[in-house]
Amino acid sequence: MNGIEALTTKQIRIIPYLLETPSIEQGCKRAKVSKATVYGWLKNETFRGELRRQREEMIERALDSLKANISRATETLVKLLDSDKETIQARAAEDIIEFTQKALEHEELEKRIDALEERVNQKKGR
Repeated sequence: MNGIEALTTKQIRIIPYLLETPSIEQGCKRAKVSKATVYGWLKNETFRGELRRQREEMIERALDSLKANISRATETLVKLLDSDKETIQARAAEDIIEFTQKALEHEELEKRIDALEERVNQKKGR
């Protein structure tokens, strides 16, 4: 039996409300369930686990959408470099530089982590 089967219909029904609102209180209000009830459910590992699972799934879908549109976003920023308005050109240039710096930092961190993991694995193999 998986976790969702152990939840009540009311518990299953409120999870989307909790995920689509910025606070538990707002989710409760929209779902017409008392805060005390939901806070009680949050003490239950099965309910918390299902809420966490659905939140992670929602984030994964959002990240997939962002990844799928990164080329279009980049093309748009590059096009804005040719705008007639200098303020738009400057902002696009700043964004491109900032995103590039972050990507390079991320790439450098990945290399460093890989090197550290390799060293740890070599030491374990000794």
